[in-house]
Amino acid sequence: MSLSQQIFRDTPSRFFAVLTWRYGRLYIDALDKIESIQRHRHGVGLTRPELIQVCDDIIVNGIEDIELPEELEEEQNRITAPEMLRQMLQSEWLEEPKRSDYQRVYYLDSRAELLLECLRRMAYPEQVNFTDKLHLVCSRIMDKDAFDKHPLADLEACSDNLRYGLQELRSMQQGMARLTQRQLRSDSIKENLAVLYDDFSENIGQRAYKSLIALDIPVRIPQAREQLNQIHSNHTIIAKMELELQKRRPELTDKEVATQVQIALANTSNMLDSVEPQAEAVDRRAADFARRSFARFRYLQEVSSGRRSEVRELFEKINERYAECKLNALPEELELPSLKIPAVSLLAGIDSLFKPRTIRAKGEPVPLDDFYDDDDSFYALEEMSNNINSSLTTIRANRFFQNLNVNTNGLASKDIPTDIDQWMLNTVGLLLHSDTLESEYQINTPRDETTHDILPEPDQVDDMLLDQFTIYPKAR
Repeated sequence: MSLSQQIFRDTPSRFFAVLTWRYGRLYIDALDKIESIQRHRHGVGLTRPELIQVCDDIIVNGIEDIELPEELEEEQNRITAPEMLRQMLQSEWLEEPKRSDYQRVYYLDSRAELLLECLRRMAYPEQVNFTDKLHLVCSRIMDKDAFDKHPLADLEACSDNLRYGLQELRSMQQGMARLTQRQLRSDSIKENLAVLYDDFSENIGQRAYKSLIALDIPVRIPQAREQLNQIHSNHTIIAKMELELQKRRPELTDKEVATQVQIALANTSNMLDSVEPQAEAVDRRAADFARRSFARFRYLQEVSSGRRSEVRELFEKINERYAECKLNALPEELELPSLKIPAVSLLAGIDSLFKPRTIRAKGEPVPLDDFYDDDDSFYALEEMSNNINSSLTTIRANRFFQNLNVNTNGLASKDIPTDIDQWMLNTVGLLLHSDTLESEYQINTPRDETTHDILPEPDQVDDMLLDQFTIYPKAR
């Protein structure tokens, strides 16, 4: 028997038609409210006056959101609460069981509860939490007492949770795709931030990813996969599964039983293997959403001025002329109409504009006397010293010292490598900042240990002469 035949064998066709009627949105909201009230009453039904009140509230609050034909715009032609209740009873969304006390109490049909749950998951895909089901699967497989008494039932429970968990992963992926489209359609910074922080961050980031890390799912999935492989190779457990299936379905042969068990194990293993790729796809969707959200935010910031409409019109013209063309495929020179430049006028006329001075013709240059005194020399040397100190910073000196790889024995000046770029400037920086608190090194100079009358011979380094010194790591 086909799926449709099985469904409509006991379910009337108008059961689904309720959702597609002109007032289908009102029926969905009313049934959702009824189910919520019934759930909080722990299975206690609703009376007829209560149902009438629910339907009436839904009509009053939701009728304005429905586009109606002109003949139904008048108040007297609109749907009423008793009519809604009658249709829900005839479509078997509600049932009225017979009671011994003859009181009329109504309950939501079990088929209606299942369909409403599907509708909620369609409407709020970002609120599903796949981590709970994956956590149950991992805990079940890793439990040493599992797969003992009823291994086939345990395997089927794991398979069901995996299936639901993967469905929720795909649902979350699609939900983020819809959030991305909403983000691209946002017309204000407020709307942009609401989608980013309220819809995405709170419902997906905090709810899904936080629990994913808290429950250590990325680590437990490979462990569960390894444990499932061990169960697959355990002949004792396999035999128990086959015996369990034979008790359920005695019409199957031994070969068919063994095949069914192997298929169940393979399906569970395949679903477990697909968790990580699905999670990675969700991560990519999340990264794409974040990238597009911030790009949209920057765009809205830039065009929130008085030129916003002009900028949007420009891009619409480009999109219209180069439809189905990617950005990197656009020609360098876009064939667009000339930009409209507003006319400019001067209140005081041209005479109010600034008139530059006439530049006098250059004459023959006259050389200046090359004269300087001791004060000039002093100030020039001081300026040069300041410039060197400002450019050769302590950070640069420490970085050069680290590259020298100086051990505790020290490094003599004659051994400084000259194949390093700008070694001379870096050496000067070492000498300048050796006494600072931020330096990671210290320098000992023989000049400081001798009299000024007898000085040590300088070191020949490349084509330079350097006073002898030794570099040591600073004691910590």
